[in-house]
Amino acid sequence: MRYLVNGNHIRSENAAKPHTQKSKPVDDYLLYSGKTNSALDFGCGKLRYSDTLTKIATTVTFVDSQIQLSRRQVIRGEQTSVTEFVSKNYPNCKTIPFETIQNHQELYSLITCTNVLSAIPCKDTLNSVILTIKKLLSIDGIAVFINQHRSSYFKKFESGQKHLNGYIYSNKKSTSYYGIFNKAVTQDLLLEHGFEIVKSWCVGESTFVEARSPSEALFSEP
Repeated sequence: MRYLVNGNHIRSENAAKPHTQKSKPVDDYLLYSGKTNSALDFGCGKLRYSDTLTKIATTVTFVDSQIQLSRRQVIRGEQTSVTEFVSKNYPNCKTIPFETIQNHQELYSLITCTNVLSAIPCKDTLNSVILTIKKLLSIDGIAVFINQHRSSYFKKFESGQKHLNGYIYSNKKSTSYYGIFNKAVTQDLLLEHGFEIVKSWCVGESTFVEARSPSEALFSEP
């Protein structure tokens, strides 16, 4: 996504990391979470965890901005686009632009949102992402929100302009935003949007928060 914040142009797609920079705790979490029929990777970036998700899920839907899905870039060593790579390499999987996700009606038993909230410098977009994930989650599904709660480079960002949950930082080449989402911040945001927290924990620099639809919805009459 691209944002204009306080006169600063921020291209959040540039923050996406390649598959060679997978987080072991995140990868282990996905592998040990068990098999599932349908998964959605919200903010798939450069398909950092696509190989792992396609191992545990029968079908995977990859969601990101239209520019991130369509632009030519290096994906897993190949000059291509995210949409082309998914179509070519992952049968029964698909990509959907965030810009059209409101029209999507499928529900998912697992939704991952990894290092996405921290890259959104717009409150309205942040709210929209969380509500969309809640809408797309099946009644017995789990959404997991993973963010870094500490890092050595946070100090660099802290020299920038305070904004929302983090900072806007500019150098000679570009302007970027990084939000800091620890357990308390993440849980409060999810509760504010009607989620029920299942559990939360930290591994190294990463915070994991599992959430679901409120438990009373699991037993409500159709």
